[in-house]
Amino acid sequence: MSELKEAIIEQLREVYDPEIPINVYDLGLIYEITIKENNDVYAVMSLTSPTCPTADYLQMIIREAIEGTPGVNEVELVLTFEPKWTPERVSQEAKEELGLASSPQAENLAVQSVFQGDQTGLGKTGVQESTQTSVTGDSGLRTGVLNENSSIKEPVCFNCGATEEKRPVLECRYKGEKTHICSACMSKF
Repeated sequence: MSELKEAIIEQLREVYDPEIPINVYDLGLIYEITIKENNDVYAVMSLTSPTCPTADYLQMIIREAIEGTPGVNEVELVLTFEPKWTPERVSQEAKEELGLASSPQAENLAVQSVFQGDQTGLGKTGVQESTQTSVTGDSGLRTGVLNENSSIKEPVCFNCGATEEKRPVLECRYKGEKTHICSACMSKF
């Protein structure tokens, strides 16, 4: 792999899908990167869904990341849905970061439930009502709750506030900070 292509990949690993706490490269949105003789770049990307509400924004920030790589001249960025993006495109590194990589069978089930919907039968309910105290990380993201009767920190979804009592809550990284996300919020992405 050329040094320029490696540099582009490193730039793309700094670009996060605004709805999923995984960078666009490890999420598998980048299908191809071709460096031409004059350092022009041809890149092919996809989206997790053709109806992605952030499609224009994602294309813009991916293009900016590639253009911002030292040594790159012109960039041609093509959006495709052939082949269709599937959760299997998520890199092993990203699956491990999200806590989805334990065994091949468990990994496939977890990835499918994360991207295709809550398979627990609990439904997609809102924030659990309680008198628990939220605990936040450095960036203000919710990271856990303290039970009223103990000092045990339980994982809580940073997006909706759900706890393990409501649905599975996975550890993940969001904007560089370790936090948690529930299966229902992950399925929205």
